[in-house]
Amino acid sequence: MSTTPQVSFPMPDVLVRNWKWLVGIGVLLVIMGVFAILAPFLASVAINAWIGVAFLLAGIAQVAQSFGKGGWREALGHLLIGAVYIIGALLVIFNPLAGLLAFSAVIVLMLAVSGAVRIYEGLRMRPAKGWGWMTAAGLAALVAALVIYASFPGSAMWLLGLLAGIAFISDGTALLALGLAARNAGRV
Repeated sequence: MSTTPQVSFPMPDVLVRNWKWLVGIGVLLVIMGVFAILAPFLASVAINAWIGVAFLLAGIAQVAQSFGKGGWREALGHLLIGAVYIIGALLVIFNPLAGLLAFSAVIVLMLAVSGAVRIYEGLRMRPAKGWGWMTAAGLAALVAALVIYASFPGSAMWLLGLLAGIAFISDGTALLALGLAARNAGRV
């Protein structure tokens, strides 16, 4: 049994005053997450479109900034970056399938690299405490990358939506718990 004393920190007043907002946003995120998991293709397409619009706005901003630069060398770099963003955005917006494939490939690569690095770091820190957890997390990421890759390109149709759904439920649950804790702290 641990003899470490429990330390309790006071709940910030701003959270106590706004607990209803935290609960409401938490519930909304959980509902959105459930819908994203139930309809991962639709959620993937929506996320893909949102990313395309974000890239388009970023590209327009880069092009606009290029006209405010002093010399042509400075302006050319911003103009080229803006053009790449705009072209990428238009490809994602007008060819959603290509966007889903590209984003899913990036996710598989990120999972594989992070998994390999975590495995390496976990094995390197052995026999220190926690090395097994680090190695297991790396193995899980690597297995996820391999499973998604093995079902590619079909996995591209649901991957972004599923990941967004999981993230929404996770974040929503955390906000819901925080809001309820803030409500209870306000009653004391």
